[in-house]
Amino acid sequence: MRTSSENTLEAFHRAKAEGVDGIECDVQLSADGEIFIFHDDNALRVCGRDVEIASLPWREIKELKVFGRFAIPHLNDVLSAMEGWPGAEIFFDIHQNSIPLAEALGRRLAAASIRPRAFALDFYSNRHLLKAAKAAAPTIRLAAMPGAPWNTIPSCRLGAESLSLGWDGRLNRALYRSACVFYDVRARVAEAKALGVESSGGLANDPAEIAYFLDQGMTGIWTDDLAMTRGVLESLKR
Repeated sequence: MRTSSENTLEAFHRAKAEGVDGIECDVQLSADGEIFIFHDDNALRVCGRDVEIASLPWREIKELKVFGRFAIPHLNDVLSAMEGWPGAEIFFDIHQNSIPLAEALGRRLAAASIRPRAFALDFYSNRHLLKAAKAAAPTIRLAAMPGAPWNTIPSCRLGAESLSLGWDGRLNRALYRSACVFYDVRARVAEAKALGVESSGGLANDPAEIAYFLDQGMTGIWTDDLAMTRGVLESLKR
């Protein structure tokens, strides 16, 4: 769920209050090796400073404010916050193409109390990062975004325990739907489930999109509109 306080503790607290089952955030590595939560490569859009954020040491990053108000969290802040949110899953998207980041994330998640419900996440096309995280910390859980639907089962073979399929943007939506005309995603999702791997779909921000993913056999929905999604799912239970 994207909010005006994206990737901040305030956003996580809001998600908890609204009763979501899980959240995703983006992790990066500072110039001095600290893991922090931030999406963009450049700090200009969110913090008003035109600089590659990963080029800064943590002491400078923590002084920036998201939209002038909110602190950029350290990974430790998020892990502590999730300890107070029993049952919720969290997906850490490895935002930089960085083996050191993947390895550091893996080691940190392996040592965390929330390890059973935390995932290192990336696209199948970036599977070298997921492999690096797992090699550094074999007990962690992996989640994969197959991207192209034909990467669904290869993502399972990679060791992913959760799959996130779908699109991000109108062009990707059209490409994904077209690919699914020729590729039996429903069968592949069922095959993944038989392997013990659950699949979720998104982004789904209207009832038709939710219905599309549910028809493919998804057991979870990624959305920016929680109230609408909850309403659709409740109506389907009646």
